Amino acid sequence: MDFTVKPSTTIRLPDGTELAWEGFGTGPLVYDGDFAGHSERLLGLSPSEVAEQTSRRLLPYRAGGEGDAPALILHSATRATKGFDGDVSDLAAGRTPYDCATYLEARAVFLARPGDLTVGRTAPWKESVRVFGIDSVDLGDLEHYYLYQALLEAAVRHPEGTGSGATGTTPKATTPAPLTRIIDWVRARPHAIVRTYALDREMQIFLLWLLRRTGRESLRIDANNHVVSLDWNRKRHIHPFVEDAESLSATGMPPDELLAAEQRLGEGYRRVGMAIPVLPGYTMARPDAPAERFVEEAVRAAALLRRRYGLTHAFLKPSQSGSGARIVGPIGLQDLALLREAAADAHQYGDDYLLEAAVDYVTVPGALTPCPVAPSGHIRNGEIAPGLTLQILDRYSWEGNAYIDRPEWERCGLAVGLYDDMRRAMHDIHAAFRSEASAADGSHGGLVTGGVDFAVGRLGGVFGDRVLTGAIDFNFSSHGAELLRAFHERITADRPPAEHYTATRVYRPTATATLTDTRTAVLTALPSTARAEVVACVPNRWGMVAATGTHMNHAMERTQELIDTLTTAALAQNPKA
Repeated sequence: MDFTVKPSTTIRLPDGTELAWEGFGTGPLVYDGDFAGHSERLLGLSPSEVAEQTSRRLLPYRAGGEGDAPALILHSATRATKGFDGDVSDLAAGRTPYDCATYLEARAVFLARPGDLTVGRTAPWKESVRVFGIDSVDLGDLEHYYLYQALLEAAVRHPEGTGSGATGTTPKATTPAPLTRIIDWVRARPHAIVRTYALDREMQIFLLWLLRRTGRESLRIDANNHVVSLDWNRKRHIHPFVEDAESLSATGMPPDELLAAEQRLGEGYRRVGMAIPVLPGYTMARPDAPAERFVEEAVRAAALLRRRYGLTHAFLKPSQSGSGARIVGPIGLQDLALLREAAADAHQYGDDYLLEAAVDYVTVPGALTPCPVAPSGHIRNGEIAPGLTLQILDRYSWEGNAYIDRPEWERCGLAVGLYDDMRRAMHDIHAAFRSEASAADGSHGGLVTGGVDFAVGRLGGVFGDRVLTGAIDFNFSSHGAELLRAFHERITADRPPAEHYTATRVYRPTATATLTDTRTAVLTALPSTARAEVVACVPNRWGMVAATGTHMNHAMERTQELIDTLTTAALAQNPKA
């Protein structure tokens, strides 16, 4: 979606509506395009040459025997996940935005360890680095919404920022102080890694520029390679395009065989041989498609779901957004007027969409409040992370995570076969990006971080009352569950504690809440056997707490206790108010 930005505080939507940009930690300045001007000015390279150098010089990091390497942390909202668009959509709908750019920078500090260097600029980020005692660089630029674009502009202003430059030269005294510190820090630590939210085009250009300033030949990046980052961090690879699915002769095929056959028509299988369990669903291609054709593809997808699987409802889901943004449904598959209206509205956002079967989620037995079984598996440092995490959801929006392993899954009374299916799928995905096919795709060995979200529940139709599982989203970048895994790692680092199950929970702080006051309340709220922490606090926008428990439900209950404590202390907003 294209927006017109007026100086400082106003944005104009495509329909001419003007919205006040107020209460955000950054400004609304956003650049779109391929950044060819920046790559030419800073590197003397075309976009294709940037991609080639990225593949050779920005190397995905896999943990080895060298111990913990110091990290330069450059986490930001990205254009790929449309953080700005999500905030604007909330403003247009009259909802209070979460301020994606600000909270992603603030929570990134929680991932840092002693010896790391984190970069940011917002007030909540500054409080986080002070409270957690992490070395930091304040970029200062609050006009740009995206930190990565602010870094590029800082590089452009660098006196040696144009042309190829002299490799390894010492920055002049007039170099802006923030970039001087980053350059010197990286130059002095040859084994350092760079942790980014995603390796998008802006970050590729900045890191190649940083290499020239430091004299390094390569950098190890805790991010997927450029093909995975740009092409695979989306949902469109899960389901076939409508036209491809229509070409499949389905007569007489049992539903499970048909579903597997359709999955093999999708890009995940065609490009890298990825065979994984999925739900029924189809992809509608958006780029350059006129609205009428896009809408009719949605109608044809609905017909396939009804005819082949006897389904009655589905969700319309964007391929490239996170945290449940812009999901519409459940939509009755017979209600074509509503489906056409939803698809026409979706067309304006410019990305592909999926029409995917609606799931009646199984809920976690014994939970105080209904909690759908929506697990995720993860890749960390190039390897499959232990266990799974459950997503804590508010309707379709992510609100936190809880750690679950096989014994806990079984203790909860859930079918162990489903757990094993999801773990097997994670191994299959991991193997697919190391396959011969992935070499031709350009993604070989390029998946080192990310998650896959699954659904566990009933679909009805030809599947009857069976409980199924299927992959519903690829998050092949940094993700919210990484915060839970970081907390879990800390509390189990020395020895297994008495309470070794963990959970995180998102809440909305009050306008006057601070991280300092919030931590004081949280750290004294639970018994001495428990561990608790505040991940981040962005006043009036976004906060997260973490807690331990003797079992998974206990840990989730503890996070709710913490939020209740914060609400009583006027540090968290009451969601029921």
